[in-house]
Parts: sequence; C-alpha cells; structure tokens
Amino acid sequence: MAENQQDRSRDDLTEEASPFRLEEMRRKGQVAQSREVTGLLALFAAGVTAYALTPKMGAELAEFMQETFRTDLSSRLDLAGTHVMAGVFFKAMRIMTLVGLPVCIAGFVFGVLGSVGQVGAIFSGDPLTPDLEKINPLSGLRRMFSQRHAIEGQRLIFKMTVVVSVAYALVKAEVLSAPAQMGAEPGPLIAAYGHAAKVVFLSMMGVLALFAGVDWFLTHREHQTSLRMTKQEAKQEHKEREGDPQIKARIRSVQREIARRRMMAAVKKADVIITNPTHLAIAIVYQRNSMLAPKVVAKGADFVAQRIKQIAADAGVPTVENVPLARTLFKTVKVNQYVPRALYQAVAEVLAYVYRLKNRGL
Repeated sequence: MAENQQDRSRDDLTEEASPFRLEEMRRKGQVAQSREVTGLLALFAAGVTAYALTPKMGAELAEFMQETFRTDLSSRLDLAGTHVMAGVFFKAMRIMTLVGLPVCIAGFVFGVLGSVGQVGAIFSGDPLTPDLEKINPLSGLRRMFSQRHAIEGQRLIFKMTVVVSVAYALVKAEVLSAPAQMGAEPGPLIAAYGHAAKVVFLSMMGVLALFAGVDWFLTHREHQTSLRMTKQEAKQEHKEREGDPQIKARIRSVQREIARRRMMAAVKKADVIITNPTHLAIAIVYQRNSMLAPKVVAKGADFVAQRIKQIAADAGVPTVENVPLARTLFKTVKVNQYVPRALYQAVAEVLAYVYRLKNRGL
C-alpha cells in the first residue's frame, strides 16, 4: 500500500483518510506503530528487572568468583578434572539462567504490551499473505533506493552516531575508572561496576526516549499521509459505501411507487374522503371496535387527489367537501397516522354526517 502511494503525486493526495479507510487498513494490519517505543519499553523493563535482581546476582557472582578462583582449573583432564570443570560450567549456567530468564521474560512482556498499547489487539492474516511484488528483484531495488529508505537510512546513521557518542562518553567517565578498583574485594568491585552500569543505563534510556518520542510522532504523521486519498478516490469510496446515486434514486422511486399503490388500495376501504374540493383529498377510516381514533389512510394533492377521488367513486366511498379540515389534515397528519385530538370534533362531525347518509340509504 505504501509503495502504491509513492506512485502518486503528494500534491494529489488532498483528502484526509475516512474512518472507513482507517478501519479497513487496520483490518489489514497497516497501522501506525513505532518500533522505537516498543524497543524502549522492552529494554527499560529488562534493565529494571536486572537492577531488581542485582543484590541476588551480586551475591551469586561473588560466591561464584571466589569458588572459581579457589579451584585448580589447570588440573589434568582426567575424571576428577572433568567433574570440576563440569561443576564450574553448570554453576555458571545456573547463574546465567537465574538472572537472564527473568530479564528476557520482562523484556518480552513489556515489548508486547508496548505494541498492543499503541495499536490495540489486531489479528490479521494479510501481512502473512504471499505477495509476488515483494519478492520481485526490480521492485526490491526500487524500494531499496527510494526516498523513504534514504531518509530512514539517514535517521539510523544519525541515531547510531548519537548513541555511540553518548555511550562512549559515559563509559569513559564511569567504567574506565576501574583500575582504581583492581585491588578491591569482589563485593565492592561488583558494586562499583553496578553503579557505573546504572548511570550508563539511565542516561542511555533518556537518549533513547527522546528518539522514541520523535519516531512516534514521525511514524504517525507518515502513516496519516500515506493513507490520504485523491479526490477521485474519495468519490469512488463514497460511491462504494453509499451506493450508486442512480441506483439509490431508482430504489427510492420503486419504494414510492409501492407506497402509492398501497395507499390507493387503502382508499377503497376508507369511510370518507375529505376534499378541498379540487386540489386536496384525504381518506379517513374509523372502526369503532378496534380503533382509538380515526386514521388517515391516504392523502394527495392535484393529480393524486383526483386519482383518490376517482378510486373512491368507483368503490362507493362518500366524498365530503370541507376546505379548512382538508387543509389542516393534509398539512399536519401523515399517511397511516391517527387524527390528533384537536381535530376529533371536526372529523367526528364529518363521520356522523356520512353515517347518517348511509343509514338513509343515500
């Protein structure tokens, strides 16, 4: 995706990524994630864990060094000598496991938490899908010499230069003072080196945190830029999401036609048609045993009104002229809605008139 973005002019990418596009890219595993932040958290967790284990590690190392220096490692490689060497080896492995395993676990756990904390939990198989374009030598050369990789290379060189310079200055100031400790006992010697390591570690964490913050900002900005769209792409996405306007218009037209036919069919069951008399027609139905109030089952103006009156005449539904009531019903009551309480009296008078006509056999 990023490579396809490079094929287009940045001047054309004027439209911000829509929420749908962001979600689609997220499902594909394309999110803004700073590896610097993840690595910093993993390294910091490992360092803190190592520092927490320093007392136990110091005691183990002191005991191991004393035992090793008291052991005659120059003995012949006979059976006894082999046992001695094996004992030293397994003790060294035990100390390494005792210290190294918690450090590795802490680094791994916080590295995962750092990654999840940035982008959340994402389960996508798209990054694992084979892509022939990625193994194409020509495409690989283009990516290798692209502007993006050139900028990333410059960042890496600058970062390594700063880190190595700071690390050298710290080591020179802290660690290279060790000759003064050469005659010290193992305990003070380890304590001195531990203090120097802590100073170097915290200083390097500060430098790496600065780089991680800058990388996080640049990563998010580049990600947002890479997801921008051209005007044509934005229109195409809107069309795909909302549907073809012509098709939607056709669907609405069909729906209106179905509703109109259903409304016209309801005219035949109406009790009365209230007219303007020429421009408006409203069909009213009322069933005493099943309805709480009269209901408007059809209404229309002009041509539709004439059609309603024609259907009503064919079905034998009486028509009553009442200009104020017709106008009020047409403006305030929708089809299939009950007549509001304010119009009960007026509609009841019309229905009573119709019922009297029916009773007379007119």
